Formats: sequence, structure tokens, C-alpha cells
Amino acid sequence: MRVQHRLNIGLKIFLFAMLISALGACRQFEFSPNQASDKHSVTNSNAKNLLKLNEQPLDDTVSIVFVGDSQRWYSELDRFVDKVNATAGVDFILLAGDISDFGLLQEFEWVNRRLSNLNKPYFGVVGNHDLVANGEQVFTNIFGPTDYSFVYDSIKFIAHNTNSLEYSKRKIPDMDWLASEMKDCNAIKHIITVSHVPPFSALEFDQDLLVPYTNLLKHHPKTLLSLHGHVHQHLDFFPFEDGVRYMTSYAFNQNAFVLLKIVDGRVFKTIVDY
Repeated sequence: MRVQHRLNIGLKIFLFAMLISALGACRQFEFSPNQASDKHSVTNSNAKNLLKLNEQPLDDTVSIVFVGDSQRWYSELDRFVDKVNATAGVDFILLAGDISDFGLLQEFEWVNRRLSNLNKPYFGVVGNHDLVANGEQVFTNIFGPTDYSFVYDSIKFIAHNTNSLEYSKRKIPDMDWLASEMKDCNAIKHIITVSHVPPFSALEFDQDLLVPYTNLLKHHPKTLLSLHGHVHQHLDFFPFEDGVRYMTSYAFNQNAFVLLKIVDGRVFKTIVDY
């Protein structure tokens, strides 16, 4: 099954690369399926957006646009940007993985070019589609590390790689890193974890790590939310009946995003169509 999956992905990459090459002949951009960057590439986008975020004034509400899986839905992405820019009070945007479809540089650049029109900072999380071919290097060049964290208004956001199926030589998620990040939380009030593949996705989340992962979230008193993409539907529930609230995002082809407002540890949710 996995071999067939890889063959299908390989064929799709080849066809998509041929399409980009054909467009390149007309539009004069550099492209090779193996490129990880070019002279037009943005670098360290997450770090740059964190600087912007830290310049914003704080108030009693943290407002987050939560969405995932942009992949090849570019016209929907344009509408998303317009809607977010017209939405008052947004602090930042979380994009929960599958920014690209085939891990190609040109895909990342097409998406990032559109996201750069947002009037608020945005943060990319790595998805399984982003890791196809040399996509991990592309993601790292454009967005930064696949595991990172930041604190905003006393809430620690821990973004991390949970795309277990894409790795054969190392365990993903990196439990040592995650445990260290959750341990270093004395000065914060709440923790929100963000990744692409949710732990209840049995085929794609390493089941050897399921119990350690869910226990880590369950036993930390400051865990507020666990946010994920991947499933292309919005879910909001307690799948392990352990008190941890898991939430998944809409994909861009569904023309909706989740607006989260956090006030004193309470989470208020609105579904916004565009």
C-alpha cells in the first residue's frame, strides 16, 4: 500500500513539474523539481513574522485565525487573504501544514507570495505533503525549523512535526524536544500545541508514540488546545476522553476558517466563511 502511494505521488510530482516547466517557458521563472531555493525565495518567514507579532500591542484577547492545507487552492487562498484582512482584531494566523501539495519550491513560493499580502503575521507548520521529495529543505529555507515555539501574551505556542509516516530513520514527533518545550513553561499561563497530523490519525501518526504524546499533553496543567490540520474537516472534541481538547482546521477548498479568541484561558470559537 505504501509503495503504491509513493508511486502515485511520484507520478503526480512529475506531471505537476512538467506543468510548471511549461509555464516557466512563458513566464520566465527559474524552476527545477530539485530546487530548495532561488534568488526570489523568502527565508525564515516564521522568525520574521514573530518580530512583527512582538511589535503589536497586547490587550485582553488573543485572536487567532486557524486554517490548514492550502496545497494547490490558490484562488481560495486569495479570497482567504482578503477575508482575514477585513476581519477586525486578528493577532496572527496559524497555517497547520500541507502548505504545498508536492513539496516543490514553486508551490511554496506561490503560497507564500499570497500570504505575504496578509496584514497580520502568519506562521507555517510542516505537513506531510510538504515533506515530499526535498520539501523539508524547502520548508526549512522558507519558514524555518519544523519544530519551533513562541510565546504571545503569556500563551506558549508549540509548533512541531507529527508527520510520522514520512520518516523511516528517526522517530517523529521528537518527544524529547516536545517534553523539553512543555517543561520550560513556568512564566506562561497556557500552552497550545500545533501540528499537522493529529494523534488520532492511526495510519499516519506513529502509534508507538501515541501514549507518550497524549500523556504529555494530558498531564500538563497548562495545556489549553491541541490544534491540527490534515483531515480536511473541522473537528472540535476530546477524542481520548482525557480532558485535552483537540481541534482540526478546514482546508482551503472548504472556504472557511476558524477564528479563535482566547480570554483568560477561555476559548471562544467562530466559523468564518469566505
